[in-house]
Amino acid sequence: MVTGIALLLTACPHPHVSSPPSFPPSWETLIHKGDIEQEHWRYAEAEYYYSQAVKRAQEFGAEDARLARSLRSLSSVTSRRGNYAAAWAYAEQALGIYRHLFGPESGEVGMTESMLGNIAGDHGSLGEAKQLYTQSQRHIAAAYGPQDPRLGEPMMGLASLYLMTNRVGEAESLVRQVVTLWAKSESPDPSKLCLALRHLGALLLTQNRLDEAEPILKRSYETAQKRLGDNHPQTAASLSTWSALQLVRGHPEEAEPLYGQVIHMVERSSGTSHPEVAVALTNHAEALFAIKHYAHAEQQLRRAIAIYEQQTGPSSTKLANTLVSLAVAVWKQGRRDAEPLFTRGLTLTESTYGPDHLALAKALGLYAQFLRDQNRNAEADAFAERAESIRAKSTPGHPTS
Repeated sequence: MVTGIALLLTACPHPHVSSPPSFPPSWETLIHKGDIEQEHWRYAEAEYYYSQAVKRAQEFGAEDARLARSLRSLSSVTSRRGNYAAAWAYAEQALGIYRHLFGPESGEVGMTESMLGNIAGDHGSLGEAKQLYTQSQRHIAAAYGPQDPRLGEPMMGLASLYLMTNRVGEAESLVRQVVTLWAKSESPDPSKLCLALRHLGALLLTQNRLDEAEPILKRSYETAQKRLGDNHPQTAASLSTWSALQLVRGHPEEAEPLYGQVIHMVERSSGTSHPEVAVALTNHAEALFAIKHYAHAEQQLRRAIAIYEQQTGPSSTKLANTLVSLAVAVWKQGRRDAEPLFTRGLTLTESTYGPDHLALAKALGLYAQFLRDQNRNAEADAFAERAESIRAKSTPGHPTS
């Protein structure tokens, strides 16, 4: 495994960073720099610093806790950049070291299991991710206590899994618990608290509970602005979700310029080709749809797709969603070249979400509308019927696993 890790490390990028001092930076300095870059979503830079920290930590021995910490951090940013195989290898090596040092049920083992759960979930292995998050919660609670803020990490991961499988009520319950956990900790982390508040507000938006969502999203944005500043990515993300509220309330003319502002904020803090820029672009496109600016929406979506394909690979849920949105933007301009985009988007949606997910039902419904617009009613009926079948399975009494 050490040889494999060494080979993987040689492939880590070397982005432009400030000139190193004349003496080698300490392990602590490298980890600190990596943590700062990761918090600001500059994952290429964070990957560079963490890979250097791994090399430095290897000088302390193959079973040193500093090596495990470096590998776990490197795993996090590598996963966010779409290299799941390397991320899994790093996290597994960290897990082995922590088990050897502290035992199989230690808190550090639990934190590493949570990281493995994130990777499994991002890669589409939802059952494995759920098992890892559950183990993580048990080990962290046993090691640090049932109110320790570190429990929030696997709880947020599990909430994301519930949301992906249409279990919105269970997801909301978990996120509410995390908000309480992080808000009441001795030294609340404003970045994490804003994240949890934003996710809670977004969950309420998906259920059209707008009056409940508004104060939560306002709190998220104001906390980020006050505690983190305008240039922090969490501030941009909180403003984005606040913009979504305006869009859902039927005020696209207010949401559209806010989404444009979010794009500039994320580009300024994380670079122009960051995956979160793609998220901001797709959100902006939604507002442009609402005011019927389809050509501009197409431009934003094509740029988002290029970012996703470069940064997260050819098979992510976000890419699938964006392809379907692009197909709609092209269709709304009266162009027949929407069909191959729909075909690609539907194929990817089914392979990433699964055959019974509401995201697929939505995409099938949109394709059915496109087919009707082309007077291909028999085909449209078949796709609409399949979409309705998926929705029926997702109603109470037909839970998804």
